[in-house]
Amino acid sequence: MLREAREGFESLTMNGDGEKPVVGVVGEIYTRANKFANENAVRKIETLGGEAWLPPIGEWLLYVNYTAKVRARYLKRYMNFLEVYLTERQQKKLEHHLEQIFQGSLKNLCEPGIAETIAYANGYLDPSFEGEAILSIGKSKDFIHKGASGLVNIMPFTCMPGTVVNALFKRFREEHDNIPFINLVYDGQEQTNTRTRLEAFMYQVRQFQKYRRS
Repeated sequence: MLREAREGFESLTMNGDGEKPVVGVVGEIYTRANKFANENAVRKIETLGGEAWLPPIGEWLLYVNYTAKVRARYLKRYMNFLEVYLTERQQKKLEHHLEQIFQGSLKNLCEPGIAETIAYANGYLDPSFEGEAILSIGKSKDFIHKGASGLVNIMPFTCMPGTVVNALFKRFREEHDNIPFINLVYDGQEQTNTRTRLEAFMYQVRQFQKYRRS
């Protein structure tokens, strides 16, 4: 099925020059991945001329493995460590097998390892601060390295990790050429101003893309 999907995507006729600005989407795992929960934010970004990139949901599974191994080593539960290690090894083997099908097709195919993502967040959050916040900061830096021209943080209303990310992004932006950033908060009620905010954000993204190329 994945091979058929690749063939189907590659048979599509492209319009434009293929130079849409990349927008990295981070935030709370479920809300950013569920189009109902985020009012189809990804489609809105793409309708306004952006190319949206999201971390895979598997990122959270691998992060859970990572924290479980750290905890098992700290508590000297070596059998538990071995169990998690073997589970993770099989998961990564399957992941690699599936990724191979899209080699040469997707620009954002290869994801950094969890340890690398956490290292990217160094200076903003300590690894002991567990949860989605450290993944969002680390992945934002990975997106910038891959050429993103804008970043979106999607979060449910009052989400603590999302609030932490939003607070840290003032300094994060200052240290990364003031890359455009927008925080989108959802509470189950339709937001009336999201489209307007995204339009202004995408204008900034296009200007930032031009600035980077100049």
